[in-house]
Amino acid sequence: IIQTYHGPEFRVSAKYSLTESSSIKLSYNRTRQYINMLSNTTAIAPTDIWKLSDPYLKPQIGDQISLGLYKNLKSNTIETSVEVYYKDIQNAVNFKNGASLILNPNIERDLVNGKGYAYGAEFLIKKTAGKINGWVSYTYSRSLAQINDPTNNTIVNGGRYFPTNYDKPHSFNFIGNYRLSHRFSVSVNVVYSTGRPITLPYTKYQIDGVERVYYSDRNEYRIPDYFRTDVSLNIDGNHKIKQLTHSSWTIAVYNLTGRQNVYSIYFRTENGVTNGYQLSIFAQPLPSITYNCRF
Repeated sequence: IIQTYHGPEFRVSAKYSLTESSSIKLSYNRTRQYINMLSNTTAIAPTDIWKLSDPYLKPQIGDQISLGLYKNLKSNTIETSVEVYYKDIQNAVNFKNGASLILNPNIERDLVNGKGYAYGAEFLIKKTAGKINGWVSYTYSRSLAQINDPTNNTIVNGGRYFPTNYDKPHSFNFIGNYRLSHRFSVSVNVVYSTGRPITLPYTKYQIDGVERVYYSDRNEYRIPDYFRTDVSLNIDGNHKIKQLTHSSWTIAVYNLTGRQNVYSIYFRTENGVTNGYQLSIFAQPLPSITYNCRF
């Protein structure tokens, strides 16, 4: 046995009904994560590495508490909610400065346990009935980490808290459905979020004739914000009760506006000059046709 970790995971939740249509919910949970995904965010290939906890890498422990207010309107056809949360993270897994991720046989040497926390607020309005239905949601959330271990020579950003790769403060989602008739309906999906954090090279310098790159503080900058609009036309088959199958067609366009949302930014040295490039995926409208058959 190389190393053994264990511990309880608690789940506690409570609900208090203010009226027949409104309530308050409070919850607390503790989770333990013994396997971690190490991701190279600049690559689109499946190069993620899964790393088990070991004598050098402790499992992550998360404690989250949330409080929400829920209110239904117009005979429960409209649902509204406001929820806030806070999460404390122990042994948060992160990389040392200059870590090598790909084909590293001793990757635990480039990893370190730090700490972190996350908090936010979520707002939701949802209409569940009628010819027009759907929902609108907005989330403000932060996710921060700290790596400050002078004994192991692992201090990032001077020991200050910095945004994690998942830190996207603003997120907006809209899904709307409009039923034109019993067989035809139209759907619209709009997504917006703050660009994720990245680390950029500042300048180049030489030491003993060897060229090196000086980088900014970790995750000091962000890629451009993400925005996408999808539309679809849904065509149902006939509505006969007694039939062998029920079928439908969906004609959709993904990224209707053709926005070139940036997935990552990478750099190449060409003819002695370092150039930056933005990598986009599905940067053009992508049409699709789907046939569904249900027995």
